[in-house]
Amino acid sequence: MQAAEYDLMAQVEERHWWFRARLSVVRSVLRAYVPQGRGLDCSCGTGMTLRHLPQWVQTGADLSPLALAHCRQSGLKQVLRASLTQLPLVDAGFDLVTCLDTLEHIEDDQAALAQVYRVLKPGGFALFTVPAHPFLFSGHDRALHHVRRYRKTELRQKVKQAGFTLRRYSYINCALFPAVAAVRLARPDKGLTNSDTERVPFAPLNALLYLNFALERLPLRLINLPWGVSLLCLASKPGA
Repeated sequence: MQAAEYDLMAQVEERHWWFRARLSVVRSVLRAYVPQGRGLDCSCGTGMTLRHLPQWVQTGADLSPLALAHCRQSGLKQVLRASLTQLPLVDAGFDLVTCLDTLEHIEDDQAALAQVYRVLKPGGFALFTVPAHPFLFSGHDRALHHVRRYRKTELRQKVKQAGFTLRRYSYINCALFPAVAAVRLARPDKGLTNSDTERVPFAPLNALLYLNFALERLPLRLINLPWGVSLLCLASKPGA
């Protein structure tokens, strides 16, 4: 990503419905399953997760010095430059590792999962979110430098292969899936590279979209959702 893209992310993520709603869903899952402790946010970007979930994640890692500069400018000092496939961190050092919309950027996602497993304490948790359904791959994904979108069976298999035990596994962004699928399939954007999250919609629409996604935290307390634009996977490292 270029400097302008990180500047844009820093400007919109605190207000944009998608970032805020994903954070709400993630916070709800962490409250239900994961004790507060020492945590690492991989591909921390400009630091939204670190700012809002300090009970669970205090250290951020990102490959981009531009992203880390934004973190430091907002007062986040415990950040380091690192690739998720080669984390310069000790074994078994964290109670939680979050990888929110991260794995889809990495060619060797199995190596990334191995690193997450390595730096987790026995009994520790990993929380992943990824975009779902390869048939939805579009200009939005190209703009965000995605390598892939995941099939549900694919992510499950890779997480288990890395040694994790699945604790929760569900689609998210369920209510908006029909509309997103219709737009992505109907729009002839094979040559375009526009992200759907590069600008904040006008306020009433932004609020409505936020509620449609964020309120999924309520049914997710009881059930896994049957479809969605993304996947959420909470896994644990055996032991302890």
